[in-house]
Amino acid sequence: MRPLEVGVVGCGVAGQAAAILLSRQGHRVTVFERFAEPRPVGAGLLLQPTGLAVLDALGLGDGARAKGATVHGLQARTAGGRAVLDLDYADLHPDAHGLGIRRSDLFDLLHGALKASRATLVSGLEIASVEGQVLVDEGGRKHGPFDLVIAADGTNSRLRGSLLPSKQVTLYRWGCLWATVPDDGLGFASSGLLQQRVRGTREMMGLLPVAPGVLTLYWSLPVTALNAKKALDLDDFRRRATALWPEAAPIVARAAAGAFTRATYRHVALSRWNKGGVLLIGDAGHGTSPQLGQGANLGLVDAWVLADALAEGPDLLSAVMNWERRREATLFYYQRVSHLLTPFFQSRSAVLGGLRDLAMGPLGRLPPVRRLMTTTLAGTRRGWWSNVPLDAAGRYPLPRGGRA
Repeated sequence: MRPLEVGVVGCGVAGQAAAILLSRQGHRVTVFERFAEPRPVGAGLLLQPTGLAVLDALGLGDGARAKGATVHGLQARTAGGRAVLDLDYADLHPDAHGLGIRRSDLFDLLHGALKASRATLVSGLEIASVEGQVLVDEGGRKHGPFDLVIAADGTNSRLRGSLLPSKQVTLYRWGCLWATVPDDGLGFASSGLLQQRVRGTREMMGLLPVAPGVLTLYWSLPVTALNAKKALDLDDFRRRATALWPEAAPIVARAAAGAFTRATYRHVALSRWNKGGVLLIGDAGHGTSPQLGQGANLGLVDAWVLADALAEGPDLLSAVMNWERRREATLFYYQRVSHLLTPFFQSRSAVLGGLRDLAMGPLGRLPPVRRLMTTTLAGTRRGWWSNVPLDAAGRYPLPRGGRA
């Protein structure tokens, strides 16, 4: 395939990864970012074997591991100590793991690679719509035309609304507060575990190791309490979080004394991800709740599969359709499972919380269910009945010429 003119809208995880990969293939890539100085949004995230495989392919995996914290499993318990989830990556392979990392550290790694690539970055310019293969900014100026437009402008994507006015996008009624805090020797950061405590479906707190001695804390709240114009009730947070998880009281106190990021989430359900030569990737195309911790990982694999599909050719339209064919089973699975699980952890339903507490722990000890849960956590599912096994080294084999 001849070198393409590619316009990428959005300088987040998916957009930067796609720009790096396609520019390395020889395509002429221009990235448009609405902020004058591109920056990450959020506190921390969990990279799964899928996302780590893409970072390794980009030459950024070792840098990520040096900055982040290895996560060996996930534990979720009720306030009374009952196990809700207890998953271990070692069930898939002795060397398998996730990696907790600060969003700023992941952003810096990707942004450094982007600036070192041949891609052009245009910042401080918000793209409002797309007309054919031409991008139109807020001032009405036109950019392009491009052979391929990649909409990677996040869960609040303006291009998605311009392209697919009949889109199905639902704002979840619950979001989270996020803060990054030092562990100061309490042992949470060195545990190798993403740990959660829940009480019913109205209270949820998590601690994710994201660097040596550093944690990201998240606390569930209704979106009405997350309004940016409304002051946070930190005394209420401190009281309730400490009552939910007394052992983490020093972490709660440090978080309450610092700065929080407020995050809301959307369920983005599209029947297709492209319109001609325009393709939606990452959260712009398939945003989910954070219950499965897959957002950044899905976006990274989106970028990898797109580059692979373009390398296969034989033409742009065939490559885009090939990308959809190879991604649809995985994307539909994670969208549906995330949407299904969310009200069991974040809602006002006491019934769903009770069912979760009674059933999820025992079910998770049944070998077939446990494997389904663990492969879902690792990001390797490609549907209810299919999974991509890790390789002999315990790493995710990036797809080449097959489904992903």
